Amino acid sequence: MAATKAEFGSGTLFKAAGTVYGIMVGDALLVLANALLVLIPVLVGVVGPLALIPLALIPLVLVGPSFVAACYAFNRLLAGEDTGVFHDFMKSYRSNFGQAVVVLLPYLVVLVAIAFNLSVLPGSLNAALLGSGGGIDPVQIAARIGLVGLGLMVSAAAVNAMLLLSRFTFRTQDIYRLSVYTMGAQRRISLGNAGIIFVAGFVLMATTTWLILFVAGALVYLICLNSRPLLKFVEGKFTSAV
Repeated sequence: MAATKAEFGSGTLFKAAGTVYGIMVGDALLVLANALLVLIPVLVGVVGPLALIPLALIPLVLVGPSFVAACYAFNRLLAGEDTGVFHDFMKSYRSNFGQAVVVLLPYLVVLVAIAFNLSVLPGSLNAALLGSGGGIDPVQIAARIGLVGLGLMVSAAAVNAMLLLSRFTFRTQDIYRLSVYTMGAQRRISLGNAGIIFVAGFVLMATTTWLILFVAGALVYLICLNSRPLLKFVEGKFTSAV
């Protein structure tokens, strides 16, 4: 009996190349959708970080729709159901824009407050650990670690909310509840996403924030890959088959 001939485009290398291309397209779309945010590092050196916080709120809010759109496109790419990352991204960006802005806003307000407190906290963690600027201050170190930990928890909850919005049609208040609920119900996934955010933030601070222009798509794809069990859990527990 003759062996079945493999279909064109079914090979591993072809699929890998398609995934890499999809991530690159998603990265470009994320950068274009957040062009205003890209200017923030430039303006920090001109007006200072504190004066920039009010100005940065608008482009930060607009991160929500683009993140949701990228999650939608990448989840379809992972499932092999995509109709092209560009098409899927634009479809989700248009349909989820308003709700994504509303959903992200409370998390963003908390994160801005945490960032503000970190920026005005006397001394720095690096200086304290190195023994400069009056020696090690355990209170300041504990405060900074606590604020960073809280920021990571809020960021992980925000990511859960964006993932849920990209996949399901829930009311906004239900998305808030589920984003917190899944933090406990899917701890491994949430900790994994928090770890991705922490490592990415550390690398960006240690190198240059401009690196985000080239790795944004890969980071969102990695979060989507890590979060597939979370979405499957929510689908099985909180949705019904039609």
